[in-house]
Amino acid sequence: MQNRPTEDQIRTQFVTSLMNYFKIEEDVFLRSHIDELIRPISPSRYSSFLNRLSSRDMPYKTAFEKIALIASEFEDEALSPIDQEAQERTQKLYTLMYDLHRDISLIRDGDKSALERFEAIRFTSIKRSGEEKPLLDETDINVVKTLTKRWIYDYVSLDRSLFDARVLHEYRNEILRREREKNETLAAPLKAKLISSAKRS
Repeated sequence: MQNRPTEDQIRTQFVTSLMNYFKIEEDVFLRSHIDELIRPISPSRYSSFLNRLSSRDMPYKTAFEKIALIASEFEDEALSPIDQEAQERTQKLYTLMYDLHRDISLIRDGDKSALERFEAIRFTSIKRSGEEKPLLDETDINVVKTLTKRWIYDYVSLDRSLFDARVLHEYRNEILRREREKNETLAAPLKAKLISSAKRS
């Protein structure tokens, strides 16, 4: 009986198909780059991936940009609701903190350093012009407290990948904690009723 191809072998073959489709010359670095782009996608979805790629009109994008775009769509679709929320909040926090860091760095103040001015900002009061609702809610503020303002200030303009990785991790933890507390609150009346019934019996 013939051995079934491994996931790595299937992915390698799919990379070859993509390189042939876009007429990309064989090159170990280009192959590795494409492999990295499609790695998060399950082999069972390769056919759908190719169908979407071939049916999408993207005249101004390179082959690699097209592959990356479709790959990101498939990756987003595969995310759990918690991961999806964590990713969206991470992107929002990065954009906001990067803008704050940039604006504060442009201000000249002999009394306080840029870090001191950043740490003095009340994140609970940040709002869009003309809006009453703060940009950051309780989930965001709890993550900021865990990270600390100093860490955010240091890494938001220093290392985007490290910033995103840690912030995403903290958001996942915070969202899981929030959902667990919500479920416990909803279950509390039922739990009390069961205990009461058990005592009476």
